[in-house]
Amino acid sequence: MGIIVIIIGLALSIGLHEFGHLIPAKLFGVRVPHWAIGFGPKLFSKKIGETEYSFRLIPLGGYITMIGMYPPDRKGKDAKRPFGRLIAQARGAHSEFMQDGDEGTRTLYSLPAWKRIIIMFGGPVTNLIIGMVLLTSVFVSVGSMQSTTSVKNVVPCVAAMTQGKCLADAVPTPAVAAGILAGDKVLAIDGKSVASYAQVQTAIQASRAPIEMTLLRQGETVTVTLPAAWAKLPYIDAKTGQQKTHTARFIGVSFAEKAVPTSFSDSFNQAGSVVSGTFGIIGSFPQQVYNTVERTVLSQQRDPNGAVSIVGVAEASTKVDSFAYWIYLLGSLNIALFVFNMIPLPPLDGGHIAGGVYEYLKRGAFKVLRKKDPGPVDTALMAPIAQLMFIVLFLAGIMVVFADVVNPIVF
Repeated sequence: MGIIVIIIGLALSIGLHEFGHLIPAKLFGVRVPHWAIGFGPKLFSKKIGETEYSFRLIPLGGYITMIGMYPPDRKGKDAKRPFGRLIAQARGAHSEFMQDGDEGTRTLYSLPAWKRIIIMFGGPVTNLIIGMVLLTSVFVSVGSMQSTTSVKNVVPCVAAMTQGKCLADAVPTPAVAAGILAGDKVLAIDGKSVASYAQVQTAIQASRAPIEMTLLRQGETVTVTLPAAWAKLPYIDAKTGQQKTHTARFIGVSFAEKAVPTSFSDSFNQAGSVVSGTFGIIGSFPQQVYNTVERTVLSQQRDPNGAVSIVGVAEASTKVDSFAYWIYLLGSLNIALFVFNMIPLPPLDGGHIAGGVYEYLKRGAFKVLRKKDPGPVDTALMAPIAQLMFIVLFLAGIMVVFADVVNPIVF
């Protein structure tokens, strides 16, 4: 059921993304011959007005066709340029849909830069809105997962905290040495009552001596003493999304989590934090892909915070039988689609937006210098970069899918 929800939800998200381009394009008069969810052979199609709407066999994306994505080569320079054939192919990609009278008013390149920016921004911003609505709804209705004061698991040895396994001569964690058990609830530390996970962590990190911990175990109060221990532990940087290490005191347990509903304003802010965190993660995406492939080749356990493909997302959807969790995954996917498409490189939407912004700056500079208007920026010259980006993204996607199949993340 989780996989079905993710597939249907992703298809709808992609379709709405393309509608985000389609609606402003039509409002501004651009001819749009095709709108499609998926690639490959048609499963269903219907022509409404001048646009054919279709669902296709391979549900791994979607597209719309807008005529005149790039201006024509009026001076015949493409033949003399490096990669001239590739640039010429980009210009003529949608030329078969041109009709008499289209060139002056119905093409994308003939629009003012601000209209082109709105059209290209329409897709990503649709995913942003979907993601914010879904995530905020989950946080308001179900809540966000927050750690409690109840012990979920006890880590058997220090090495297991960083290496994932214990050797024969492994040093036990302070929790094991003190006799803490899964299911224990922390009531007090060094005689001071604690009511939240944050208070537990603050008390642990503030102490430099052995800790006296009062626990509730099966209805009875138990007191244990934990020896002091420090280690370099991994954590996720909230600003960059990257995994780092810091030296901190530890006791060797993981605490249980529970969903805590929040107010609308707090939920909206939490959803916004997902957006900012995703921007940070995108910056480390090449490194994440490399680490994912390396760990797969070396048969090492995957980083649960590393890169995943749609296969990994589908796998995650099967681990929790919760509609709210599936909606959370869909919301996160839409945020990822927004952030990824805002990368200012073609063929992504951000590349076209960057071209429009550059045109504004260039025309503005020429106007200030009282020079002749240079006209639209010829973004077709970026076709070689778009082709390279497509190859890189395709290969990265294939490698992460392979890793998700043969070395899935342990949830």
